[in-house]
Amino acid sequence: MLDTSSQFKVRSSTCVDLFSGAGGLTEGFRQAGFISAFAADFDEQAVETFRYNHPDTVCLHRDVRSLSGKEIFHAAGLTPGGIDVLCGGSPCQGFSLAGLRIADDPKNRLFLDFVRLTSELEPRLVLFENVEGIKSMQKGDVVRAIFREFDRIGYCCFERTLNAADYGVPQHRSRFILLAVPKGCAAISFPQATHGLPNQQLQLFSEARLMPYVTAWEALSDLTAIGPGEGAEELLHSGEYHNSYQRERRGNRCPGAIFNHRAINHSSRIQARYAQIPEGCDNRFLPIELRTKKRNVWKLDRQKPSRTVTCNHRTDILHPILPRGTTVREAARLQSFDDDYRFFGNLTRKAKWLTQDDQVGNAVPPLLAHALALQIKNVLSKEAVGVKYDSRNIDYV
Repeated sequence: MLDTSSQFKVRSSTCVDLFSGAGGLTEGFRQAGFISAFAADFDEQAVETFRYNHPDTVCLHRDVRSLSGKEIFHAAGLTPGGIDVLCGGSPCQGFSLAGLRIADDPKNRLFLDFVRLTSELEPRLVLFENVEGIKSMQKGDVVRAIFREFDRIGYCCFERTLNAADYGVPQHRSRFILLAVPKGCAAISFPQATHGLPNQQLQLFSEARLMPYVTAWEALSDLTAIGPGEGAEELLHSGEYHNSYQRERRGNRCPGAIFNHRAINHSSRIQARYAQIPEGCDNRFLPIELRTKKRNVWKLDRQKPSRTVTCNHRTDILHPILPRGTTVREAARLQSFDDDYRFFGNLTRKAKWLTQDDQVGNAVPPLLAHALALQIKNVLSKEAVGVKYDSRNIDYV
């Protein structure tokens, strides 16, 4: 039964991150002032990365299918009603059997267990993120199934596709973002873009003037220039920066340090091929005698944001000047991680667990997460006065 007393509890801004990976989503929420109370991921190396960078967060190396809401409350030292935001981005591979058959594929259990934990934890708001392509899967049946599952447990959903570049990330990266709140709450709005093209028409209808997109070179130009095979897992930064983005990425965990700045030792033949790819182009622009069967090697354009950083960035996304693929640190800069955010794990796929490349490529850009967190925090603060709950239910009046 709902507590009908006149006493209201104003909750702290607390978040829980399932499928946390290396922690990009949590990092953005942390920078926005949220307390990260709990996280979980099935990958051992990603958990090591998360724990190093978020030492105050309880992070379990666990499959969410084996977790219960009671266990999360106990591990995080929380009680029912104490979670403001539950975040997660379950893998979408199993969604190929969507619609009425969403439970047929075992991989879908990851999403269904996320819904189960939402029901058990009763967060004030849910943030579910995934690839943009999820909207077109099975002609929209996947998203309809997701909405239906949240509706079944008493949450209504609002979705939007957001481009990370619109929020100061030097990379075009579109993500499907779903926000869910208990039924009866007001509709949830999404954060407005802060960056765009100089002549973008949106400025004519917006009170806030958009800042120019952050370019790849604005993100990378101050990093130590290293050739193929050079670099180290830990270097010292020169202390110089050329713009506000670089200054803001310095971080404060380990002042002066740059982690994970180590380049692949490409052969001379590969270096010669990379050197002839024009900026902003892929290897289809090479002379015929230098082309290979691989078609997805692309060189950064210094004047534009990067294309989407992938898990294969060290061979698929090339430095705009040097004849090599991007380092983990350069990819992390393009993802908007601070320089002192350290990634652990191997650099080759011979390992059982996720590589450093995987962890960076799979992450939610912290600046995109930060924009979402600030918007969510604003929504929750407006709702705080009217929240009543007991140990079993949460309601908004």
